[in-house]
Amino acid sequence: MARVCGLEALLKSYEPIAVALSGGTDSSVLLATARRHGIRAIGISVDTGLTPPGELAAARELSDRLGVPHVVMPLDMLEIPAVRENRPDRCYVCKRAMMEAVGREAEQRGCRTVVDGTHADDRADSRPGMRALSELGIRSPFAECGMGKEDIEALADELGVSVRPPSACLATRIPPGDTVTRECLALVAAAEALLAQEIPGVVRVRCTGGGHARASIEADPAHHRRLERLLGAVKELGFSDVAIAPEGYREGGADSWKQ
Repeated sequence: MARVCGLEALLKSYEPIAVALSGGTDSSVLLATARRHGIRAIGISVDTGLTPPGELAAARELSDRLGVPHVVMPLDMLEIPAVRENRPDRCYVCKRAMMEAVGREAEQRGCRTVVDGTHADDRADSRPGMRALSELGIRSPFAECGMGKEDIEALADELGVSVRPPSACLATRIPPGDTVTRECLALVAAAEALLAQEIPGVVRVRCTGGGHARASIEADPAHHRRLERLLGAVKELGFSDVAIAPEGYREGGADSWKQ
């Protein structure tokens, strides 16, 4: 409770705020907390073309339910060479471009501070984009209050915010150095949306092979038997080959390609 009280005071010191609203649990809880305490806030989402299925819809739904203004900004990340070419600095470049866009919109709408859902359990070594937050003066109230994932999920339950499975941008499904194409992103998005209807928990569809896209599906091994029955449907989406990764989901996004 003390941490939550600290969060309220911190948010009040920053208002009016713009919440960088991804549609995931962390930023959603941040916006709901601001709304509960009467803090002047808006939500700003960026449609990058790399967003996993359902996240923008979740951001819109939450904003509507809370009665908070919500802005969705289109930003084609594949126009940026470092992102399109899947360079080692892709995550940093992408995050910086996103947050620069959010910052410009927030300023135009009279917001004094941009805040995001980064928390105390997030590590800079596994999230290169965190450097961009520091450079741009984006504040991360959860991290500043020492609140980690468990604290946020407990607050989500109290606020009636759905806890969504961990997510990451769709570019993490493509090996570093392989060109990120709209075709491959569309295949991955369609496959993950299909599988999410049948397979609980985190499901990742890694895409290799460029124009002859092959899918490697990562999910909890406990669900592999059910997953086997869906391989044909996934392949029919347009993959040349589909396989199940025996070790299951590998946390770390693009870093998992190194394993």
